[in-house]
Amino acid sequence: MAPVPQVLRVPAFRTVWLASLASNAGSWLQIVAAGWLVLELTGSPAAVGGLAMAARAPAFVLSTWGGSLADRHDWRRIGIVTFLAQGVAALALAVATWAGAASVALIYALTVVLGVGFAIGLPAMLALVPALVDRPLLPQAVSLNAAGINVARLVGPSIGGITLAVAGAGACFALNAVSFLALVAALVVLPPIAAARRRGGGSVREALGHVRRDPAPRRLLIGMALFCALAAPLQELAPVIAARLDAGPVGLGVILGAMGGGAVLGAWLLERATGAGLARHVALPLATVCFAGGLAVVAASPWLPLTLVAMAFAGCFWIWLFAGTNTAIQLSSPPELLGRMLGLYQLAVIAPIAVGALLAGALASLAGIGVALGACAVLLAAWGLWSLAHPVPGIDRAPDGQVVPATSGGR
Repeated sequence: MAPVPQVLRVPAFRTVWLASLASNAGSWLQIVAAGWLVLELTGSPAAVGGLAMAARAPAFVLSTWGGSLADRHDWRRIGIVTFLAQGVAALALAVATWAGAASVALIYALTVVLGVGFAIGLPAMLALVPALVDRPLLPQAVSLNAAGINVARLVGPSIGGITLAVAGAGACFALNAVSFLALVAALVVLPPIAAARRRGGGSVREALGHVRRDPAPRRLLIGMALFCALAAPLQELAPVIAARLDAGPVGLGVILGAMGGGAVLGAWLLERATGAGLARHVALPLATVCFAGGLAVVAASPWLPLTLVAMAFAGCFWIWLFAGTNTAIQLSSPPELLGRMLGLYQLAVIAPIAVGALLAGALASLAGIGVALGACAVLLAAWGLWSLAHPVPGIDRAPDGQVVPATSGGR
């Protein structure tokens, strides 16, 4: 049996990580049920893409504010309030669905509420990680967080698809509401010292100035934004992919689960590749090109088994982008700017996902899902190849100029 990762021997981190795993799995039940319900009510791929916009539109205006809050206030309290708000919204959607009142407009409105809580709370939760573990364990903590998200991606959609088929969308929404309580409870019992390391305040302009002056965070944020805009349609339009393959709600869960399974494998591969000396400034564009290959296969595939293999392959490199970029920003950002830099990171993730899914959904409505995903694959491959040809080695350096190890081992 493999040894327990060193970072999971830290009680505070272990508690938050396990609770986050439950909450992330619950969120996937919500995503599966809401996407399928909207497609069932409208028959429109564009409407499914619009749901992604509703979930992530709050990030356009709230991500940087959430980062500023994380630099001024208690991370734990921010998390408790925002997760409670998301739980209430999910419960309201469950009740409305059971009552037969879940219109598309109501689904969109409550999805926006969930998005507001997520946009405000995420920078604080990301900034909490360095307070829970010592700096040498931070790369492993970030990688394990990403792996946990993708374990949830593996389990959540599958459970969501089965729950949707057996008990309906309302049950999925209710389970998501309950899952938020696990994370709230974990934050409530968190030792005060873990959330009491105070940072400085200040405006977002300071973080933007840092990005303008330093090519490393600039490349990280631009690369993340382009990747999310062009890669996210694979995930956000999964109900449309399932409908094209006549896979049904269970098939939808399996399709998303395959991507999550690939991501779990990808986290393992990333730790070993970086441990063997693969630099982040090379790993990130390499993963972009590989993901584009998997995306192209999904775009062209008429068979469910081939689609599942391609989804798993794409998921393997999906996690490379998120874990690698998040780790690089956490390790390379000046401590006084950490919350605001994570707010910018969140903005570079969520806003492009919303825009990309909306545009890809509109294109899929006009020309088909294969054309939409194929166009995204071509553009993504072009960006990845350009990035490989124009590397930014500073991505692997800390604020003091020292090279930051890509991984801390610990397994």
